[in-house]
Amino acid sequence: MSHKYTKISYQNIMSSLNNNKRLAEVLQLFLLPNYNIVSTTYLDLLLSHISEDIKECDTNSYENYELFQKWVLKALHTWSSECLPSQPITIFTLKLIGLVSHNELRFHYWQFKDVYNRLCDIFNLRKDDLPVSIKMAYITMLSNLIKHRSGRQWIIDSDAWKDVVKYAHWNHTLYVTHESHKFLWLLLSHEQQNVNFCKEVILAMAAPLITNNFDTQTCQVLQDNYLEENKLLCTTLDLLTSIIENTLFADMDNTIPELCQELLDLEMRVKALFEACISTKLLSHIHKLFVLCLFIPIKQFIRGGKKTETETTLKFYTELNYISIMLLSKAYVVELVKTNKFLMIFWKKLQSLHEFSFSQEHKFEHQAISIMIMPLALCIKHTYKDSDIFDMFLTKLFDVTCTAVQRLGYNVRDAVLKNDVPVAQIAKVDIDMLLEIMDIMDRDIAVIVFQAMCHVLKNCVPDACSETLDSMTNATHLENGPRKQVYKFPLEGDPIVDHPTLLSSLLNGLAVMTEKFKLKWQECVETICLLSLAQEILNHPGTLPIICVKALKVCKLAIQNFMPPDLVLLIETDSHMNEIGPTLFKRLHDVNWEVRDSVLEVLNTIAIISEDKYPAFQEYLLANEFLQLAVEISKTDSESYVRASALVFLSTTVRINKLWKEKLSQFDLPNTAIMLLNNESEAIVRKEAVILLKELYVHRKWSKNIIDSMTLTMAKTAVLDLHWEVKISALEYWNHVITSHLSDQGVLDGHFPKVTFSKEHRKIVSLNETEIKRRLNKALDELAKQNCLRVLLVTLEDSDLEVCKTSATIINKLKAFLLKYKLNEPLPALPLPKDSATLDTSYVKYEPPDNVASSNCEMLSNSNNVIEEILDVNDANLLASIYKHSIEADSKTQKSEEKTFQYIPCVTRQVFLQTIFDMDITAYIEEKERWLTTYSTSFDSTLDDILTMYKKGDVNSMDCY
Repeated sequence: MSHKYTKISYQNIMSSLNNNKRLAEVLQLFLLPNYNIVSTTYLDLLLSHISEDIKECDTNSYENYELFQKWVLKALHTWSSECLPSQPITIFTLKLIGLVSHNELRFHYWQFKDVYNRLCDIFNLRKDDLPVSIKMAYITMLSNLIKHRSGRQWIIDSDAWKDVVKYAHWNHTLYVTHESHKFLWLLLSHEQQNVNFCKEVILAMAAPLITNNFDTQTCQVLQDNYLEENKLLCTTLDLLTSIIENTLFADMDNTIPELCQELLDLEMRVKALFEACISTKLLSHIHKLFVLCLFIPIKQFIRGGKKTETETTLKFYTELNYISIMLLSKAYVVELVKTNKFLMIFWKKLQSLHEFSFSQEHKFEHQAISIMIMPLALCIKHTYKDSDIFDMFLTKLFDVTCTAVQRLGYNVRDAVLKNDVPVAQIAKVDIDMLLEIMDIMDRDIAVIVFQAMCHVLKNCVPDACSETLDSMTNATHLENGPRKQVYKFPLEGDPIVDHPTLLSSLLNGLAVMTEKFKLKWQECVETICLLSLAQEILNHPGTLPIICVKALKVCKLAIQNFMPPDLVLLIETDSHMNEIGPTLFKRLHDVNWEVRDSVLEVLNTIAIISEDKYPAFQEYLLANEFLQLAVEISKTDSESYVRASALVFLSTTVRINKLWKEKLSQFDLPNTAIMLLNNESEAIVRKEAVILLKELYVHRKWSKNIIDSMTLTMAKTAVLDLHWEVKISALEYWNHVITSHLSDQGVLDGHFPKVTFSKEHRKIVSLNETEIKRRLNKALDELAKQNCLRVLLVTLEDSDLEVCKTSATIINKLKAFLLKYKLNEPLPALPLPKDSATLDTSYVKYEPPDNVASSNCEMLSNSNNVIEEILDVNDANLLASIYKHSIEADSKTQKSEEKTFQYIPCVTRQVFLQTIFDMDITAYIEEKERWLTTYSTSFDSTLDDILTMYKKGDVNSMDCY
């Protein structure tokens, strides 16, 4: 064992030395005059490997540090402002210096050699017209320097940070701007104790804001040109927003936001700009920053563990109310919703740093979300407002909100009534914003949002179902007198036709929230009506296909989540499930394939639920003739995704006894699946056909002829199919076959019992070591006859790694079971017990391991030959057989596959056992995975590619990255 490790260590050392030598050669290439690399991808890979090696090694012991240090010095001696390398090499050099400079000791070495100043001079890094890619590399280098005190000191002394401020102000590209912002807020966070320096940086960043004069009248008259003329002001506001947001919520001790507030009087300036430019496009650059400013004093008070004082709380609400009134004065409803979205996000971020609360009666999140759902409330019709269930919802909102928020809600209504505001469009944007903050919603907040969406959806469906909700809550509609129509509500008319965008967002929002929160009818009674609402949309003749798909998804989720057995039993007599049957049947014939596919997903959900949770659904599937229709669709539909979904539905239903006995047993499903496997060109359909065959094998009894046909088909599929997912599904079938054969030999719950019933002797017999081995050998011989052992060894050598892994998992599981019962050891030379079971006459006598090789000499000499022969066939004859006659008829192709499968040598029990016992399968898979993931992008491969491409000179190359 020690010699083995010595050999491995020696190999690693030699490989490392070779890599170091080639790395030195590559670096020397970069110094050649006029050298330019074929593809910059090589340089990116090289930097990635260097970065990984630095992380993996101890930072002080990385062996290539010295090589890089000497190369950089040599490069700076070779290059000059008149003799520069190509741009890719310049970028590589800057990033390499950044990676190495992450180590403070290495930084000191280069600083002593004045590397950084010389670098700036040679590459002219301070000039304004620097290419964008070099700017990015420069910022990347500086970002590595700020991770230690020495690097930050050089940045401060050299004023390099001013270059980054310029990049942030100029806003040339999104990437440069983003990285500039990140560098500056990290630099300020690291140096926050150096107050004078932080003040200098803040004043430099905010200079365009400080020197700007605001003219309200000018803003209003020239609003179209104002944004263009004040680009620098806009980028400054964006920069300050990024700095405040990232430092305010970084940790409780970060004082940069307070320093900005103190130094710039930030809130006052932003408020003045907000007032002056509220009617211009500049508002979008001020809005978020203004809301952030409200949280600076809140954090300042809670940092010391104090409770927020009344004065601070009052100021917070006063400024918040001011923002809302100002926005409503311009009928900016979307901006008002966005304000409350910011409030929710920032409130949660601050809560995550330190829990706090205002001494108010009502929860803050309830106030913010109530304002956010106001555009949805404006979509409610006059005739719906007397609905008892809607009245319950309104009562709930009044209970959780304060008077000021209720007044603001009325102000929103009045602003909409007085102005020509596109409410439906605003409601759509509102839903999108609500979904953006779904991940930070508490469950009670999510319930309110879900309820609001449900009521708006109810207002989208035809008036025919206007009593659905109240009937489910035993409510009665009151007679309403004629009302004076002073405002045409946006959902009057036919919303399904008139507002498909809003309807699509509603259905999507309800589906997403249902998937995340899985609300129950006990906490949200509106969930009960969701299925009927989706049904009404599906029944509407003007519903667009995309809306149908989303409505069907809502149906599926409603059936999954909102139909508990006890509730379903209560409403079974007039259940909407009975009414939706014809709707689904009709939509199964829709011309749009996405609709048909979505219907089959709904049916599959119903089938899954009917198996255990609610068996009454089984009758529903039979009564509406969905089973026979699914069989027909699986064979004839023009769209492969629909055929696959039909097979998924059938795979679920074949497990259910009632459905099998009354309908599915009438169809020749095994041959249907086999036919699809032999003739189907789409892998997604073949995969589901394989799964159907597996379910049929596991859950139903078949004659020997059908079993033989199934196993032969699955053997060919596992070995010859061209898609890895199909092969994996076929291997899952073989896993069940192995389990079945072991069960036939008496295995229960993964092990042999001490005694079992012998069918041959019609009595209970004991299972000793000899009898267990005989039974295991019999099972393995049967598996060999069915080609199972051959399939496992062939797929272990498959070209796709996932197939190899699946095969290895099955073999390892079987191997562990066989080793558990010592099948790798010879049979004990003892007489059989008196009550031991005898073998079937069809079973070949067990041969001791000593005679294994001689008994199989006609087939293969040893396991290595088996694997090699399988590989040879797999690589040569197999592919030739598959592709040689690809343009010929399907019948010829099938015969060719059968012939090809016959070329693969049979694997007997003895050969299989010798192979798996002599082989470390786990190590083999790990090595194969390592090779597949690194053979084209490994360190040595990257170095070889760079050297080879240089030696080839002008020879064209294919960039395989």
